[in-house]
Amino acid sequence: MNKKLLLSIEEYEALPSEIRGQVPYIYSLNNNGQSLYYFGAKHAMDPKHPQFEYLHEQWLNFLNNHEKEKIVIVHEGDVSEKNLSNLDDAIKKHGESGAIVFWANQENVQSMRPEPTIEDDASVLLKKFSKEEIFYFYIIRGVVSWQRKVEQGDFNEYILKSVLRYKNIFNWESFDFSFETNILTVHKKLFGKEFDLNDKEFLRKIPVPVGNISIINEVARTSSQNRNFFILDNIEKLWNEGKNIFIVYGASHSIMQERAIREMVKG
Repeated sequence: MNKKLLLSIEEYEALPSEIRGQVPYIYSLNNNGQSLYYFGAKHAMDPKHPQFEYLHEQWLNFLNNHEKEKIVIVHEGDVSEKNLSNLDDAIKKHGESGAIVFWANQENVQSMRPEPTIEDDASVLLKKFSKEEIFYFYIIRGVVSWQRKVEQGDFNEYILKSVLRYKNIFNWESFDFSFETNILTVHKKLFGKEFDLNDKEFLRKIPVPVGNISIINEVARTSSQNRNFFILDNIEKLWNEGKNIFIVYGASHSIMQERAIREMVKG
């Protein structure tokens, strides 16, 4: 696959607003009886969101037109609980990825997350950014995801679990993984104000690859490009294996990857 066709963040931001605002962003491609369907979703964790009914319709249509054994679901996020008890639970915990994995499990269809591990992603980020910036990025990204949940639970419990997770993954000697030191302090250093969990709109802008409110946006851009490279490599591998691929990712990924994927399918 020609990954040079992957849109840069600058190219993405230069697109007309009607394209970037088209959510879900969908395309369906075929070549010699082999199919790829890309559902570029809005990140939503409310089972009542209308996108889930439409996603289900598109999934059933894809399922009914292909042999189960040749279908692979490609999804965003770590949907670690493969045996989720019901659809609402899957959506509340994992959004659109939880929904598509839940439906795939019902049909015994293969699903996969085609992304680098946190360790691999961080190793790339460490070439350009400090440990403090990287840790802050991961934690704030998680905070924003937590805020989307319909059933959030206790924030302090969530943070403790998240901090311990990264502490165990990174094993950075002499690094203070506490929320107070490397989140609250770094936040004030970056933005000149105290961390405010209720300032949802501002927090949402911090760990995303678009915008320039701080160096964390640059961390996010680097991570996003690294993720997109991994995703494209795995999509190409599945395509070369003759699989019919149903992809559920955020709309920005769908848009940025479209040129490269269209060329791959065209052959």
